[in-house]
Amino acid sequence: MSGQLLPPRLVEPFANSAPSCTQAAPVPGGKTAPFPVASQIPTINGAASLTDGFVPLNMQPSGGVPPFGIDMNGILFVISSWAAYFAAGQYPVYDATLQTAMGGYAKGARIQQAANPLAFWTSAVDANMTDPDTGGAGWISSTPLYSSAALTGVNNVVLPGPSDYVIDVDATGGSITYTGFVAQRDGQKITFRKSDNSANAVDFTGSSGSSTAANRMQTVSIGLPIQYSTFTIQYNSTLARWVQI
Repeated sequence: MSGQLLPPRLVEPFANSAPSCTQAAPVPGGKTAPFPVASQIPTINGAASLTDGFVPLNMQPSGGVPPFGIDMNGILFVISSWAAYFAAGQYPVYDATLQTAMGGYAKGARIQQAANPLAFWTSAVDANMTDPDTGGAGWISSTPLYSSAALTGVNNVVLPGPSDYVIDVDATGGSITYTGFVAQRDGQKITFRKSDNSANAVDFTGSSGSSTAANRMQTVSIGLPIQYSTFTIQYNSTLARWVQI
């Protein structure tokens, strides 16, 4: 068979019931928790850390210090906690402390949305230091986002972000004709909805206007004549155009 065999079920982390303790005050049968990040070499002989792992003093043929049992329990608890978490089908949420420690989320990193556990955020940029749950830039939602904010201009229109969007357009002040939008990623989808009940139309055209070629729509001309009518486009980088879907 291809792939890997299903591993044994991990129903809880290793040393889950072992009492938490510190390297300075060990408890027999315990675990070092929280496990130290910084080196403990200057303070406790033989103590491990995420920075050093098990230290040289633990590995001497003679005259050294054996690895601490609480450190072994502690590091296996940390690692197996995450293994059990992912094995249970769970995803982490945004973590500001982790974000700072690692210099931002990497491009393609995926985390669960705080407000909707059934949806996810994917980082669209490297070294992403923004909070997606509070509207931070550079994140793609797995579900379309809604925007009622007025778009600026009708040519080379800048969109709210790289996610897919449902955008309300209000034509109460007069008819509107859009000629192009600045795509923020390949495959981005935008659904426009006419939100007002005026007789003014909301039109989309790819045959004329002042938008640059890569921001234009493949469609020749289409409009939203009545309230709540919709029009959806998707960006195709191969065609370098928005196409109607």
